[in-house]
Amino acid sequence: MTQAFLQTITEPDQFVVNIRGPWLFENVSELEEASLEVRDKARGHVVFQCDGLEDIDLAGAWVLYDRAQQLSEEGLTSEFKGFKAAHFKFLQHIIDAAAIREEAHSLDERAHSHFLRSGLQAIGQKVTQGVADTGQVTRWLIKSFALPTRMMIKETIRQVYLAGVLAIPVVMLITFLIGIVLAHQGASQLERFGAQIFVVDMVSIAIVREMGALLAAIMVAGRSGSAFAAALGTMKLNEEVDAMQVMGLNPIQILILPRIFALIIALPALTLFANVAGLAGGALVTILTLDVSTLQFVERVSLSTDMNDVLAGIIKTPVFAFLIAAVATLRGMQVQRSAEELGTKTTQAVVLSIVLIICADAFFTTVFTRIGF
Repeated sequence: MTQAFLQTITEPDQFVVNIRGPWLFENVSELEEASLEVRDKARGHVVFQCDGLEDIDLAGAWVLYDRAQQLSEEGLTSEFKGFKAAHFKFLQHIIDAAAIREEAHSLDERAHSHFLRSGLQAIGQKVTQGVADTGQVTRWLIKSFALPTRMMIKETIRQVYLAGVLAIPVVMLITFLIGIVLAHQGASQLERFGAQIFVVDMVSIAIVREMGALLAAIMVAGRSGSAFAAALGTMKLNEEVDAMQVMGLNPIQILILPRIFALIIALPALTLFANVAGLAGGALVTILTLDVSTLQFVERVSLSTDMNDVLAGIIKTPVFAFLIAAVATLRGMQVQRSAEELGTKTTQAVVLSIVLIICADAFFTTVFTRIGF
């Protein structure tokens, strides 16, 4: 079988493999078996020499090339000699295809390495820019407190009205509905144990300590945060911010700080409205479906919650407000080129604000639980 397709000759300085017969697709299994002898006997330099090769196709060329690659992996060198152009074209096609595949793999590895490097660089730049922006805003906040005359009082009051007063209806509606949902869900679980009265405790604690402040902040982030980013981004596109700087005015003092102070003032008040609406939603469900009187509901609320619970929700809100306003205004000021970028920055402002709010809420909840507050 071996002699029909190849003949091996061991010479002092090389191992010669004479290729003969038809190296075609229909003989692949015999070719594989015959070429195993090359791998087993080969030593030093291997020469694949055309000696009576009748015909060869891609399948036969692949068997020959694959055997040469196996020898290379075992540390042996090989070469092809004496092949006619008509025969060698198939072998050369296999060699070229393998070279292209190896180059593509190398390019993929380099691209992957470049992607990781560029990704880490982008993250570093974003973090550095965020720290610098936060430091700049914090510096102007301190200066504003040190020099109250620099504060834009009228603009701050206007922003309190726009971001706070006008937001009361939607915030109260959402928390009222959430209070209804919490009461229904709590009742469906507690009625199994005959403890429906504790639905009031659950709703009141959840609303006052967590849900009121969290929902108010999320609604403000979606409503006012997007408005801040869109307004400042539009001013950037219209070059109004550049005009302020040319006139010697400070955009941070005029545009950013009033919005930050407005949210710091408005969000705690909105949280109180949210607490009232959430408790009203819970009261509606418990009074109508659980045979709890209004007096009983009020008594359970006063017993289950105290001023510490109210403060636990209110204390978080200035931090939430600062995160919302700082992120929204800075994203708006980063708009440079087009309306599409304005939409992207506005979306980023809302999403990042909500993420930061939830992270901050988780931090405060953990701290308050640890210290027993």
